[in-house]
Amino acid sequence: MTQQQLIVNTRKNLLIFAERHGITKACSTFGISRTTYYKLKKQLVETGSLEPKLKRRPKMPNEISISKKKLILQLVLKYPTYGPQKYSYELRKEGISISRHCIWNHLRRFGLNRVFQRLVYLERLKQLDQPLTEKNLRIVKYQCKKADQGLWPGHIVGVDTFYVGNLKGVGRIYQITGIDLCSRYGWAGLYSSKDQNSTINFVEEILLPKFFNNNAQLESILTDNGSEFTGGRFQQMLADYDIKHRRIPKGKPMFNGCCERFQRTIHDEFYKKEFRVRFFKSLPELQEALNRYLVFYNFERPHFGPVKTGVLPVELLTSKLHVLQQRFQKLLT
Repeated sequence: MTQQQLIVNTRKNLLIFAERHGITKACSTFGISRTTYYKLKKQLVETGSLEPKLKRRPKMPNEISISKKKLILQLVLKYPTYGPQKYSYELRKEGISISRHCIWNHLRRFGLNRVFQRLVYLERLKQLDQPLTEKNLRIVKYQCKKADQGLWPGHIVGVDTFYVGNLKGVGRIYQITGIDLCSRYGWAGLYSSKDQNSTINFVEEILLPKFFNNNAQLESILTDNGSEFTGGRFQQMLADYDIKHRRIPKGKPMFNGCCERFQRTIHDEFYKKEFRVRFFKSLPELQEALNRYLVFYNFERPHFGPVKTGVLPVELLTSKLHVLQQRFQKLLT
């Protein structure tokens, strides 16, 4: 339900309450003036709708002209990897003075304030062979928002494979990583091979029991197109557990950015430190040390992605109250 539908339903409840209990009591209960009540009633009689009126976006005094906006978009096509400062410099060479802050603000409004968004924009225009239009910008925004975000625990779990290294006496070590995109609760398992057996074991032995113990359901996983995730036995396992498989576009790992960032965090905070102070003789010994770090990550280390003031991943995973409600409200408005 969108924010507009919530407002319409609330206004309907107000009018129904007024018919049942009178206007005075309705205005007192809902905390509005009689003037507002009569305006809403008049709107319903004249238009048959209680939807809020859309206001025209105000024209700011420091807003640049449409022609200058087109120049910025032309620079985006010519130099998609440049930043606002270089765009400002290129415009100054043409005798046009626009600050880098102003350029960044307009790129953000276009949905092109990140490099990968500008590259997707360039790729999309080449595919369509069309000029710069508002419609194409909306298409690019949609393409860039395809990076799925979990709305509740278990909705989407990002899974990826990470090559740890080749340890003396142990051999090659691969880490299969999973992170709940809503709560940012993370899991990691170490394996000696990168194949379907490892990914199936990770889902069945690590992910599914954790969600079961927290009365949550693993609904879907988000992976790349590696052979360990696209094989027949792995697909059959997902079908048996009724788990939806989401795949990111080929060559675009940023669409699974949460999992990529989680792997970098483990690499920076765990492996870099542990490999300098300890010598691991076996894979279970390294897994035990990794499990201790994951307890710290999930139960003690605050995460500032879902909530700007910081929240523990375990609190979001198990919470059914205010934290998730705030997150749902932001996503639905």
